[in-house]
Amino acid sequence: MLRLVGLDLIIFSILLILHRISADKISYAGYSVVEATPKNNDELTWLESDSPCSVLGEWVGNGVGLLCSRLEANLLRQQAKNRGIKTTFSTRHLGRQIDKEEEQNSRADLIQPHKRQKKRILTHEEFVNYATIQHYLDSLQELYPYVNVSSIGKSIEGRDLKLVTINGGRNLPKIFIDAGIHAREWISPASTLFFIDKLTKVLKRQKTHSTKTTGRRSLTDEIEWHIVPLMNPDGYEHSRNKDRMWRKNRRVNPNSNCVGVDLNRNFPEGYGIGSSTRACSEVFQGPNPLSEPESIALNNHIEQTSGIRAAVSVHSFGNVLIFPWGYTETAHPQKAALSELANVISDTIYQKYEERYKPGTAKEVFGSWGVAGGATDDYYITKGIPYSFTFELPQTDSAGNHGFLLPPSNIKKVGNQLFLGFMTLAGQVLKS
Repeated sequence: MLRLVGLDLIIFSILLILHRISADKISYAGYSVVEATPKNNDELTWLESDSPCSVLGEWVGNGVGLLCSRLEANLLRQQAKNRGIKTTFSTRHLGRQIDKEEEQNSRADLIQPHKRQKKRILTHEEFVNYATIQHYLDSLQELYPYVNVSSIGKSIEGRDLKLVTINGGRNLPKIFIDAGIHAREWISPASTLFFIDKLTKVLKRQKTHSTKTTGRRSLTDEIEWHIVPLMNPDGYEHSRNKDRMWRKNRRVNPNSNCVGVDLNRNFPEGYGIGSSTRACSEVFQGPNPLSEPESIALNNHIEQTSGIRAAVSVHSFGNVLIFPWGYTETAHPQKAALSELANVISDTIYQKYEERYKPGTAKEVFGSWGVAGGATDDYYITKGIPYSFTFELPQTDSAGNHGFLLPPSNIKKVGNQLFLGFMTLAGQVLKS
């Protein structure tokens, strides 16, 4: 009988986990993500309809992302070159990156936390599963009296959509933040959880060492924060366990073999623009606006919560800070104020972290192919919320361009950028 001890046992366990996971997982071995930059709608139409690759649901960087096999990538790049369309690899070896990410996650699952870390639950050094996120959120109100955790509803598969409320019940101006609405964008919920962690610790220090005698207003303590760090838990778990590139929720669509609705295309404003009526599309809008329990839950919370002064949706990737309108090229009546604040946030983050988030409308930062309706930032501003933005987080680090698979070593870095961005936003909210 084979006997395994120590390191051998750990290695064997990792291999066993990887084997069990990969047995029924979709493989992206030999695939890459190619970024193409169309100059007009005719070139975009060719990419979407006639190119050899599959268009991804998001824009990537400054262009359109396409999922390609090795042969398809070579063919696409040659055909695009003939048409004068610039292409580059966003993720050259998608399968290898996914395998490396799975290995890191498996190692993290096997490592037992040090006694001094047990209360923390999250170290923000790996991407954790839904159960761990829920455990962490539930622990917050036990650790901090100014934190409340509740559920605004349930997903299509019955998972709680947890809301973290910080500084509630004091009649303060409110900022609402959602993250993880697209399943494969793991850095979105992870960096938002880091923001929550840092926010609660900053508040603890402030309350321990009171500065009330200074007469200054605290950006953290004078805002009521409403945060949903994982708006699409079903899709998130599916992306972890079955299909790393999954985007939508897990709606079983009638009369179709294709599953899921793009939750960010399921909101009323501009519904149907830049989306699809085909259930198999990554940007399937659903049968009607607010058809999904996740979007209904968010809608109900926004409508039932007065005093929200700003709302931000956290996505990945693209290094941009978007504001309305996203579904039309017509300027929003408050565009000047939105643009001014977006530029201040962008400049503030760049000055401290040298990470540039390009501000603008979807058309301005992505081109005409970025125009789409039903997105949360457009929806929020129609609810009378003065400031509404979408953060598209980075895809690169010192090791290169990772696309959707930005390594977990970036969680704290990106989380600190969000913290500074949200504090800058809070400063404006307190002034207005």
